[in-house]
Amino acid sequence: MRRRRPNQKSMDYKTMTLDEIRGLKIRQWADDEDCLIFMWTIQKYLYESKEILEGWGFNYLVTGVWEKTYGRSAGMPLYVFLWNAEFYLVGYTGRPPLFPKRKLIPLAFSAPNVRHSEKPDIFYDRLLMLDGPRIDIFARKERAGWE
Repeated sequence: MRRRRPNQKSMDYKTMTLDEIRGLKIRQWADDEDCLIFMWTIQKYLYESKEILEGWGFNYLVTGVWEKTYGRSAGMPLYVFLWNAEFYLVGYTGRPPLFPKRKLIPLAFSAPNVRHSEKPDIFYDRLLMLDGPRIDIFARKERAGWE
């Protein structure tokens, strides 16, 4: 759910309320009993997001952060802060391979901001090292290796 700022144009996708998001049957979409979930959120909904993830039937593991980099333009200013970060929560069910014998995925990363609500390629590229099927429920574009 997102409230529009006064000068913001309408979004090119449908939004949902927190209750609609809570009601998604995400756990049923997981093919495997041993799986990971990566849930994107913003600062405003960070605490509710953990609650929602657990309500879907996943165990909370950790929170990561995407530092959005900008050219000369700034992110969204609020009070004295530049809101140039988005967060993702990682959850799991069963016993997924949490300690892969390969390069580890850093929790924090910097990447340029893309169009509104689109997540950076580097995030998806890093997750390709994890085995198994992958689904991106609210994808803004198609990506190889993802349904």
